[in-house]
Amino acid sequence: MPTVALTVDCKAAHHDRCYTKDIIDLAEKHFVPITWLIHISELDPSANTNLYYKEFFHKIPSWHEIGMNVHFENDRGYVEDQKERANIIQMAKDILKSHRVKATSFRAGCFALKPSDLRYMEDVGIVVDSSSVAGSDYKMFVDWNGAPTQPYHPAYDNVTVEGDSKILMVPVTCANGNYAYLDRGYDEVKAILDACSGHEVLCIGMRDYIDSVEALDKLISDLRSRGAHFSTLTQTASEHYEHHR
Repeated sequence: MPTVALTVDCKAAHHDRCYTKDIIDLAEKHFVPITWLIHISELDPSANTNLYYKEFFHKIPSWHEIGMNVHFENDRGYVEDQKERANIIQMAKDILKSHRVKATSFRAGCFALKPSDLRYMEDVGIVVDSSSVAGSDYKMFVDWNGAPTQPYHPAYDNVTVEGDSKILMVPVTCANGNYAYLDRGYDEVKAILDACSGHEVLCIGMRDYIDSVEALDKLISDLRSRGAHFSTLTQTASEHYEHHR
């Protein structure tokens, strides 16, 4: 019986469409929790946090989870510098905290997590990350090729190998060179999950500005028929600790 973590990258403030209410309604219909990862970057630090605080935080059930989707970018482009990245992580924590959110889950924008980020993430209270797309062909900023495809604790000097970090990496489920985001459509994501049928943990993503509601409905029904157990990212980390300590 796999554990399934459903995640939403929340960037609708930068787009002209938002399907968050529809996703919330569907999650309540099926009684499945979702991890909502709020986009934050130096380019526009609080637009999405403000949108969710005003429109959706009071509608998202307490058995869901609010985390952070941190994009390491500023007006000069992609941020490589370790200290600048640390400042962005701290900024993300402070912005969510100002909106009464204590985030413990994390995803790097464009899946661009670096080893130096891990200790700063630990410092702000992150316990679980979902930046890995190991098994996919995606290599924009970080090459996840060869990394574990099931949950692991990454090394402080290499996020693609097991090590001593306190943070649990929960990779996005990948197969056939693709990663499981529902904007690809139900059939493609189902093919990815079929190829990963032996996995203990499945992590599936969505984007709040792309209409994936019908695909999500089909996916939940399909996974329920397989006996899946749905969980947030942080709860998945807790359960993993209990099973593997």
